[in-house]
Amino acid sequence: MSYRCNPIKDTHVVPYREAGHGPRGADAELDSAMLIDATMKQPMPPLALPKREYMEHAKTLWERLGLPPLRPEAPWHGYSLGDWDERFEKNAELAAQGHAFDRGESYRQRRRKGIAPNTPTRAIEETNDD
Repeated sequence: MSYRCNPIKDTHVVPYREAGHGPRGADAELDSAMLIDATMKQPMPPLALPKREYMEHAKTLWERLGLPPLRPEAPWHGYSLGDWDERFEKNAELAAQGHAFDRGESYRQRRRKGIAPNTPTRAIEETNDD
C-alpha cells in the first residue's frame, strides 16, 4: 500500500455498511468500511526482488522439492539502480545468515536528533559525512 496507493485518489469510505461485511461496531448507525485500491497502476522496477543468487537458490530448492515447473519472467531477480551501498549489502548478508537484528549498533551510530519526518536520509548522511 505504501507504493501503490495514493490515499486522496485510491481510498473510499463506505458509510452505514450493511450486515454481513465483517464484525459490527457498537453503534451500527455510524458503522463504515474503507476501500483501498492498492493495485499496481504503472510498471515498477523490481526493487523488492532478491538478488539473482538468492532467486537461483530458491529455484534449486523448488525443483528439488518436485514442485510444478517455474516459468520466470524478466526481470525475475532484483538489481541495483545505484542506491544500494555497502551498508545495505552487509545488512542483507546478515539477514540471509539469520542475523538480521545484529545491525543495531550501526543503526545507533547513524541516529540523529532534530530531523523532521520524511527528510531524505541521504541529505542527512551527506551533511554528516563532510
